[in-house]
Amino acid sequence: MENDREPPDEKERNNEEEQEGTKSREHNDALENEEGIKEQGTKDKAHMGPCKPKAAVTQIVILNVLGLQAHMDHMQTYAIICKFMGVWPTEKDLQTWIKYHWKPKGNIDVYLGSKGFFTVVFGNIEDNDRVFEGGPYFYTADGLYMRPWTMNFFSERKTFTSVPVWVRLYSLPLNYWQTKSLSAIGNELGCFIKVSEATRRAKHTSFARICVEMDLFGALLDEVILEVFYEEWI
Repeated sequence: MENDREPPDEKERNNEEEQEGTKSREHNDALENEEGIKEQGTKDKAHMGPCKPKAAVTQIVILNVLGLQAHMDHMQTYAIICKFMGVWPTEKDLQTWIKYHWKPKGNIDVYLGSKGFFTVVFGNIEDNDRVFEGGPYFYTADGLYMRPWTMNFFSERKTFTSVPVWVRLYSLPLNYWQTKSLSAIGNELGCFIKVSEATRRAKHTSFARICVEMDLFGALLDEVILEVFYEEWI
C-alpha cells in the first residue's frame, strides 16, 4: 500500500509543471491576440492613410462680420436664456409648458443647451417683452431663471452668483425717466439690463421699472439718492 502512494514532493512537482504549462499557453494566446491587434491596426492605418503631424501654428478663422452682427442683433432682440432651477424638462415638455403659461401669439423656437439651460427665440418683440417682464414662472415648484440673450454665453461656465431682478423705483419724477438716468440708477444697484416697455412708454407713472442683475450674496438697498444740479432726490 505504501509503495503505491506517490511521494508528496513528486505531486508538488507535477502541479508546478501543470501550472507552468497553463501559464505558457496563456502567454502564447496573449501574444497571438496582441499580434492580431497590431495587424488589424496596421490594416486600419493603411486604409486611413498616413497620420499627419499636429500643426505648429494655430489657424485663425475670419468670420463674416456683417452676417454675424445681423444674427447677434436678432438674438439680442428676440431671444431669452432660461433655466428652471432644479429640473431639466425635455424639449417636448418645454413646448407644452410654454404654450400653456406664456400663450405666445407668434412662433417660438426652443434650443436646449447644457446644464439645463435653454434658449427661447420669439417670433415677435411683443411676446419677448411680455414674457420677460412677466412672471415669476415656475415648473412645478422650481423657479425659472431668465436673462436676455448675450453674446458668448457659455452655460458650462455659468455659476449663479447673480440673477436678473425687476426693481420698482417709486417717487421718481418723469424728468429722470430717460434710459441714461435709469441705467445709471440700475448700475448702482447692480448691473443694469433694460427698462420695462411700460416704463419706456411712461404708461404708469407711479413707479419706474428696470431690470438689474444683482449679486445674490450682496445687500439690497432700501433707497437711492439722486444728486442733480446740487440737489438731492431720494
